[in-house]
Amino acid sequence: RSKVLLYMEDVGSLKTGMKLTLSCSLSRPDSADNPGEFDAREYYSHKGIYIVGKDISILECGEDYSRIGDILFRLRIKSGEITDSVFGETDGSVIKAMLLGDKSGIDRDTKKLFQMNGIAHILAISGVHIAIIGMTLFGVLRRLTGSYMASGIMAISVIVLYGVMTGMASSTVRAMIMMVISVIGQVKGRSPDMLTSAGTASVIQALIDPGIILDAGFQLSFAAVLGMAVPGALMKKLIPTKNKVVSTLVMNLAITLATGPLVIFYYYQFPLYSIFLNLLIVPLVSVIIFVSIVVIAAMLIFPGILQGNEMAVGIGAFPVKLILAIYRQLCEWAMKLPFYSINTGHVSVMMIVVFYMAMVGVLILLVRAKSADCARVRRRMVCLCAAVIITLCCVCYEAASFDREFRVVFMDVGQGDGILIRSGMGVNILIDGGSSSSNKVGEYVMAPVLKFYGAAHVDYAFVTHGDKDHVSGIQYLLSDTNSGIRIDNLVVPMYGDIENMGELLELAEKRGVNIIYMDGGSQMSCGKDAAKVWLNFLHPSEKTDIKDANDLSAVIRLEYRGYSVLFTGDLGEDGERELISEGGDLSADVLKVGHHGSTSSSTPAFIEAVSPEYAVIEVGEGNSYGHPKAEVVNRLLSHGCAIYTTMDNGNIVFTCDGENFRIY
Repeated sequence: RSKVLLYMEDVGSLKTGMKLTLSCSLSRPDSADNPGEFDAREYYSHKGIYIVGKDISILECGEDYSRIGDILFRLRIKSGEITDSVFGETDGSVIKAMLLGDKSGIDRDTKKLFQMNGIAHILAISGVHIAIIGMTLFGVLRRLTGSYMASGIMAISVIVLYGVMTGMASSTVRAMIMMVISVIGQVKGRSPDMLTSAGTASVIQALIDPGIILDAGFQLSFAAVLGMAVPGALMKKLIPTKNKVVSTLVMNLAITLATGPLVIFYYYQFPLYSIFLNLLIVPLVSVIIFVSIVVIAAMLIFPGILQGNEMAVGIGAFPVKLILAIYRQLCEWAMKLPFYSINTGHVSVMMIVVFYMAMVGVLILLVRAKSADCARVRRRMVCLCAAVIITLCCVCYEAASFDREFRVVFMDVGQGDGILIRSGMGVNILIDGGSSSSNKVGEYVMAPVLKFYGAAHVDYAFVTHGDKDHVSGIQYLLSDTNSGIRIDNLVVPMYGDIENMGELLELAEKRGVNIIYMDGGSQMSCGKDAAKVWLNFLHPSEKTDIKDANDLSAVIRLEYRGYSVLFTGDLGEDGERELISEGGDLSADVLKVGHHGSTSSSTPAFIEAVSPEYAVIEVGEGNSYGHPKAEVVNRLLSHGCAIYTTMDNGNIVFTCDGENFRIY
């Protein structure tokens, strides 16, 4: 019963529901090579897709197809074209995501802006859309027909067709099932219960596709409903009010408390001002949906009249474009506030469970304390004291459970270098970050890895030299204001490859990043006492006469609790010889092998001087250079070195607690 995802260039001649015989190359979806990175294999497995097909040739094509399905598909395509022409490419992409479930062409800047501010949920078809379309239609038809049964059947039919047309996302299916239960309840003269409706919807969806319970969208969708039904109901008892603004704010807080832990679990950050932004933004979503439906329907029904009437179309599109502009402006203002997004890093399932149990328990105790009459002061005090104790225990547990270990993380960036050093004392350091095999390594690898480890605030970004495969990711982090990553200091070698770093230095100056030039022999440290991290800048120095950019790579030796790691960039034979001649301490437990395992690096004399126990080679799978070279691998093995490559192992992590040195 599993599905196959086929990538095809041209599907214009195909119709929904056709049976095909085809030949193609099959493979499994790509899995993540770094923590925090998007895992296509896991994502598609939750949707019942385990195989993807490419290089497709259609051998036979059946004549039968689904008339209704094909009409809905063509309607979706046509509606998308109208949306682009009426609202413009940028706003149109947002409307297509909100109304048609088409996120393929969504404006990336807008999507990231909404994600960073916690309002990306408006881009998914959910209960708001179904309520506006389905329940409004049900109410209108009920007045016109006077029949609950007839209007219910027609409204449900329209919503089911709409769900099929938009792709039947998990949040859409959940909202559809809950609407059907609500309509059936009204037809039978009974009131729907939110928890019962949500529970029924979850069971139905899980029976149809068990893997969906692991889907982030499914979990967040139901968490929002449960937030309204459980903490929302309790908080209403705590803060009874007839003020609609206060009531809405309380409900937003309840939903945030319910969905916040899952947002942190999947995205490693929490948008602090999302509660207030949603208070302003969510009420206007109904206006966007209603106006967009009216405009698209008018263009579909009266294409000849409206197509050339730019004024009428412009007037119809104006409210939507204005509201989206307000959304963007509010998000940009929020991002200028302090602590607009808190990067927590990865959290465990147990941390989430403890939070939910503590939250519900504290709210129940507070409600009981509030309901206790004056004659039972003792009972009230017991409830309040118990609530305080549970809160303190929860806070202490969560604080103690956060991962604060010292780590050296060699990211799998493909053909390139990217290293994160997390001091364990809150200081985060990057050494290089780029790739020649991935154009978006900064967005798809580095930013997610930094957020996963709670290192969205980078204190120092060291750049060994200016080659693309060492700087392209850092350039992205400096240029994209919506990346969620902040760099305080850019550290470059004073006598290194400065000419090739012109663009990088210019970006740093524009972003207000402090630029530090380091000379061979310089040293810096962070942390306190035994947990102090030392970084010794060994090369290049003023007296160097090397001209080659690779041999001018900065060489940095890290020391922590008696262990050491040597980072060599793309250092070649001449640079290694100069380092040895200077007589400095090159010994290290871990060697970041120079130039991705090229034969121009890692000479026997240099390996002897370093005498590493572990060697890490950052190299891309199937690279055209043939890295790492067998000659270099044999040299390292002959010195008794354990070799790990990102090509074979993906993300490689070293940790140290003062007694044990571990590799993952």
